[in-house]
Amino acid sequence: MRLDRLDLTRYGKFTDYVIDFGEKIAGQPDIHLIYGPNEAGKSTALAAFLDLLFGIEFRTRYNFLHDNRTMRIGAKLHLAAGAHELVRVKSQQNSLLNAMGQPVSDGLILGDLGSIDRQSYRNMFSLDDDILESGGEDIIASKGDVGQLLYAASAGVADLSKNLAGIRSAADAFYKRSSRSQELQNLKQKLAELKGQRETIDTLASQYAGLVNQRDRLKGKYEAAMIDRTSVQSRQMQIQRLLSAQPRLSVLRGIREQLLPLAALPEAPPGWGESLPALRENEIELGTSAQFIAAEVERLTSELNGIVVDEVALKVALRMSGLGELRARHLTAEKDIPHRQNELRAVDLAIGEILSRVELPDEPDPSRLVLSARHLSTLNSLIEARSGIEAASLAAQEEQAKAQGRLDEARTQLEQAAGGVDQAANDGRITAFSASITALRNSDHVTRERLATRAHAAHLEMLADRIRELRPWEGGIEQLVDMLVPGTGEIERWKAAVVATEKAIHTRGADVERLTSDLQRRSAAMKIISNIPGVVPDEEVARIRAVREQAWVDHRRALDDDSAVVFESALRRDDTVVSDRHAHTAEVATLRQANLEYASVEADLQRATALKDEAAAALQKILDEIATAIQRQTPGLPTDTELLQWEAWLQRRIKAIEVWENARGEKRLADAAQDDGSAARAKLLTAFEAAAIPYDKDASFETLLAAAQAPIEREAELKTLRNNVGNAERDLTERKRLAAVALSRDTAWSADWAAACSASWLGDKGVIPTLPVVRDTIKAISGLKAEIDKRAILVGRIESMKQDQNDFAEKIVAIAAEMNLTLASGTALDRAVAIDASVQDAMAAKLSLATKKAELEEVLRKQRDLEATIANHEKRKEEMTGYFKVETLNDVAILLKKIEKNIELREQASQAANDILAAIGLSTIEEAELALDQADRDALAAENSTLTEQFEEFDQLSRDMSTAYSKARDEIEDIGGDDAVAKIESKRRTIHLEIDDKAAAYLRLRLGAAAAEQALRIYRDQHRSSMMQHASSAFQTISRGAYTRLGTHVEKDSEVLVAIGADGSSKVAADLSKGTRFQLYLALRVAGYHEFSRTRPSLPFVADDIMETFDDFRAEEAFRLFAGMANVGQVIYLTHHQHLIDIARRICPNVRVHELGQLQ
Repeated sequence: MRLDRLDLTRYGKFTDYVIDFGEKIAGQPDIHLIYGPNEAGKSTALAAFLDLLFGIEFRTRYNFLHDNRTMRIGAKLHLAAGAHELVRVKSQQNSLLNAMGQPVSDGLILGDLGSIDRQSYRNMFSLDDDILESGGEDIIASKGDVGQLLYAASAGVADLSKNLAGIRSAADAFYKRSSRSQELQNLKQKLAELKGQRETIDTLASQYAGLVNQRDRLKGKYEAAMIDRTSVQSRQMQIQRLLSAQPRLSVLRGIREQLLPLAALPEAPPGWGESLPALRENEIELGTSAQFIAAEVERLTSELNGIVVDEVALKVALRMSGLGELRARHLTAEKDIPHRQNELRAVDLAIGEILSRVELPDEPDPSRLVLSARHLSTLNSLIEARSGIEAASLAAQEEQAKAQGRLDEARTQLEQAAGGVDQAANDGRITAFSASITALRNSDHVTRERLATRAHAAHLEMLADRIRELRPWEGGIEQLVDMLVPGTGEIERWKAAVVATEKAIHTRGADVERLTSDLQRRSAAMKIISNIPGVVPDEEVARIRAVREQAWVDHRRALDDDSAVVFESALRRDDTVVSDRHAHTAEVATLRQANLEYASVEADLQRATALKDEAAAALQKILDEIATAIQRQTPGLPTDTELLQWEAWLQRRIKAIEVWENARGEKRLADAAQDDGSAARAKLLTAFEAAAIPYDKDASFETLLAAAQAPIEREAELKTLRNNVGNAERDLTERKRLAAVALSRDTAWSADWAAACSASWLGDKGVIPTLPVVRDTIKAISGLKAEIDKRAILVGRIESMKQDQNDFAEKIVAIAAEMNLTLASGTALDRAVAIDASVQDAMAAKLSLATKKAELEEVLRKQRDLEATIANHEKRKEEMTGYFKVETLNDVAILLKKIEKNIELREQASQAANDILAAIGLSTIEEAELALDQADRDALAAENSTLTEQFEEFDQLSRDMSTAYSKARDEIEDIGGDDAVAKIESKRRTIHLEIDDKAAAYLRLRLGAAAAEQALRIYRDQHRSSMMQHASSAFQTISRGAYTRLGTHVEKDSEVLVAIGADGSSKVAADLSKGTRFQLYLALRVAGYHEFSRTRPSLPFVADDIMETFDDFRAEEAFRLFAGMANVGQVIYLTHHQHLIDIARRICPNVRVHELGQLQ
């Protein structure tokens, strides 16, 4: 599983915030660091991730801004099934939605989580300081999956310690010092009881011997009567079997008579009956197909004989196809030559017009007038440069004149402003005065005083509002400041306690509802099973058995017919119930299991109800404690104030005190600004006196500043005028230099222009043309070269097209002569059309001939295949008809039906014979028939009637003897005697032997357990679990070698984790310093993460500022471990420490940092 993006849409303090972790980069550790100051929402983001996976908690702490109905968390999760856009809302059902807002099953996420629930994930892979410590202690105590993995050896002996604990418990059950409920003590008590019983029994041996003789005599008579009863009953059953088998013999002989006419039929080979219908249908289809194919062969042969092919035309076809391009050029030339000739005439006219414009109409070689590209470039450059040179020369002259005028004007203004007085001596004092005024003008004491006064008044108004917000409490700010209020930790403790107890109430209430529904469901299921006929509950069976036993006791005492009837009825009822239960063994077992589960669920329901009541009482106790604290620490608030209301009131109190402190601070700022204003006025007076400038001593600070501005501005104005004169003199000098440069450039251009014109036909007349003339000439001859080139192309194209026409006509004449094709008149194209028609006819005839031949060949192939199929069919038909010696397949079908009848009768005969043999118990049917033929039905019936009477006599006698025997036995048991003493003595010896055996077993268990524990300790030292090895390596890394490994030793019935130092010393976890203990807890989580990821898909590991007790060196090693984990899965660390970012980047340069403040 990987978290690609977390959407805090409406959760806690967040609204529409997104933390985007991006896609995983292959080959790089998947580690992220989220930085944010205190109260930025790091813990909220961690809680949102857990709520996304497992659902928003019922009593959530993050609904203070968005209510329960609007809370919403989104994410892009990368699961085993692929990437999914998911949304979690607060709802009891269908709280997980997809990107379209449709509900999806929580199993989508739980499938990747496996058996890990919220608490397990919190303890193992979602840590803060508290969970790091408490979960680490659970691991060390071997609680939870990670704790069990820690102490498991690598060879699969994780449960051996549990087995040894069971062995010790079994031994302690027999004997344990200072224990009262031990088995040995119970056995000794039984011996004492038997000794007392023996001393109380004292019966004469002679009386006892007489009763014993009478009991043995009655027992012999009872056994003889039972043997006679069984013998008569056995003969009755034999007669019944013979009588029931005789009708089956008659049926058997009737079947044999039906088989006689069918005895001569042969056995049909396997599969003939199934294949015969298809064979008969194929016979008809094959005949029809043979007739159709023969007609097709005749038709195609006739059509082939009527096709004639022109071979000469076929030979010419290839040559005609080769003339396709030449024909196209001929057609093109015929259409294009007139157009090209017209274009040629137009080009000649255009060239003549160009020559006329340049005044050379009779020029014999127009190409001479075309100027080269280099020459044109030179001329064009000079033409373009001329306008700039002329403009620059004129501008330079104008600017020189303007610069002279500006200089004269600046000198005049300076003389007028100075009035003929030299201001150089006064310039230094004014400069110093100006600097002082500027510094004093920058003083902000006036603004600060005004702002501080306004802020002080505003804070006083706000303070009044804050105190009104504290109603119904009444009082002043001094009372608020002096008030003793609970700390944040105390309120958080109360809030946590309320949330925990409310969560427990909710959980237990849900358990009660679930168990109540489960109990009702199981009760209904038991009722349905109990209503199945024959399924009798165990209670009913016990009741029926008790009725039977009571009837037997009553009958044994009475020995009369009424008691016998009652006993027989009870016995039959008991037998019926037992028989029915045997027939419904599965249902009875299900009912018994349902009863057990019903009792278990009922006990769980009682326990859940008790726990719910306990949680409700605990909640009330906490609420009472809070109410007491409110009345004691903040008197004046209503007695029904709730904790969250009180916490909000305390927050408003803090805000009121903050406003009061801010008002005091603003008052101090206003006083300081007034002091600064007095000092600034004194400095201003000093500056006026130093500069010898008159001023009004009684004027305000602002008025003096305004008066100081006039002399400063006058000095600034004179300085500006002197600067203007100097600038004008420098500008005039520069303008004179630029005018000289412009004149030299104009002279150089004129020389270059004369040289360029003389280098071409433009200077043939000995006169240098002007720039406009040359410009117009170049424009006139600009298209001359294109027209000359165009004329050459047109002339060549016309000649080429005429040659193509002549070539095509010659080749067409030759082909027509070869085909003996004559035309009265026409062009070469007409002859080509006639030749094409002859060629097309010949090719069509050839194609038709090939098509018909292919069709005929295909029909002949089908005819051959059909003949082969018919031959196979005839072979199969002859095989069947020859086997049965008949003519047609219809005859074969009739015989196959008779054979099926024969087989059916044989099976019926065999079944009848088996029924007879099973009824009379003989091995062969011949013996059975002989016995049944010899049996006289009437004689057997008479014998059966006699046996019935004998059976009733023997049955009554056996019952009487049974009653007498039981009575004699009861008399012996009632008086006891030597036999009772012997039994007591036998029990005593048995108990002595039991003590001997169990004492030996006790010693074996104790010694074996001790040896096994020693062997297990040695074995664990040699074969530590992979998690222990991971944890040792991680702890050594994070402690920077201060501890080299982890080990265990046994204390009482459990193992204790030991840290082995570099110097060989050992410490249990509880003896380590807090920082080192936290490092150990983190190393255990790292090892657990690797162990879980080794056997199942990895999960995101999230930690919230768990390195508060780590120095920078340990933090480096912790991030090194995180980088190793990030190669297996995703690691996210939240912190408010800026320096941890640098450490993380130093250890893992690829770490991705997300700033929570920027995200908001």
